[in-house]
Amino acid sequence: MSYLRFGAMILTSTVVMFVLMYLNTYAWEHVFYSETRTYMAILMGATMAVVMLAFMLGMYSSRRLNIAIFAGAVIVFALSLWLVRSQVTVSGPSYMSAMIPHHSIAVMTSERAQIRDPRVRKLADEIIAAQRREIAEMRYLIAEVSRGDTVAEIYEDPAAEAGTLDDALANTLLAELDPAPMPAAEADRLLGEGARCAFNRSPETDPILWASRDGGSGAMKLNGVLIALEGTGDAAAGDATFEVPGLTMTVRPLGDEADWRSDAELIFALEEGPTVGYRGFYSCAAG
Repeated sequence: MSYLRFGAMILTSTVVMFVLMYLNTYAWEHVFYSETRTYMAILMGATMAVVMLAFMLGMYSSRRLNIAIFAGAVIVFALSLWLVRSQVTVSGPSYMSAMIPHHSIAVMTSERAQIRDPRVRKLADEIIAAQRREIAEMRYLIAEVSRGDTVAEIYEDPAAEAGTLDDALANTLLAELDPAPMPAAEADRLLGEGARCAFNRSPETDPILWASRDGGSGAMKLNGVLIALEGTGDAAAGDATFEVPGLTMTVRPLGDEADWRSDAELIFALEEGPTVGYRGFYSCAAG
């Protein structure tokens, strides 16, 4: 067997291993290129080169080339391992592109594991909700940061103070608030039945914003409370703003930026709290 054939075999195996690392993502829209996975695939390819050559030394007669392959594989392994663990080449967008498929794995395993204990099921459901929310937020931030729209600071809750249990139970940390998925039955209580528009962070979850097709009203859930919103704009076209004093939710279509991963974005802003963006899916029922 020629050394060129050996090299082609290792290269092909490395590419195949990189692709296989995405097969445990939950949904195709969660597939993003990951620098870290690239380094891991190269690391595994270097390991495979050492193992396979060691088992097939009798098929390769050049002692000098064999030593060079072993030495090169060790160097590539060490460099790849350093890149994986140091993350020295990973920027903000690259970090999030790697985290989205990582989060997707957590969604897949948490949803499909055969869990019987209700405590574990509750934990798994909380993981699913958190990961889906963060995936939608990262999709938004990847676009923002990639085009240079960075910020100097973000909202942070006040420092903790001494108090009682009652104080703790009454204290709402604004930085930890985010719109919660809202089933259609809950939206019916505020908007009534009929054709509506909705923004979903993920196709598998309930919307975090419901809106009447005329854009005059909307509904959301925050901190366990159903909130009716007043709207302006063209909700049917996905370009509208919904608000109450102290809170604004703005949805807009992505236009040319839309793809199979997302077609709209929503900005959730508390007047005296955080502003968070999500990319997801906006649709309107016929009627």
